[in-house]
Amino acid sequence: MKITSGGFEAVYHGKVFAYGMSPIEIVLSEERDPLTFVFCIERQPERDEFATDIELVRYNEVRISCVNFPRGKPVGNEEMIHLGVLNNRKLSLRYEVTISFDAASWALTYTFYAGEGVPPDHE
Repeated sequence: MKITSGGFEAVYHGKVFAYGMSPIEIVLSEERDPLTFVFCIERQPERDEFATDIELVRYNEVRISCVNFPRGKPVGNEEMIHLGVLNNRKLSLRYEVTISFDAASWALTYTFYAGEGVPPDHE
């Protein structure tokens, strides 16, 4: 099966229901050095808006924090998040998070996209 949209190929996609409010870890393991993405929910009362914070934890691990996301309705990124390179192709992400009204659980819907190729010396 091959799924494409806007010139990008959907290479990994799915929906995960978190165990309570625990983070969700996705490992793209077909690389010789696997890429890990950790999605988590954070409350930061000092911030007025909701936002996505992306942090490179290690050279092969990215933490994606969904800060102050509203409860009860799906919220995600409008623009593609460009993450780097996977198998010599540009890797991008679209996602959507739904937090339960009682903030006791959450779910993540995600699609990782592979775009155009890049020369091997740009990895």
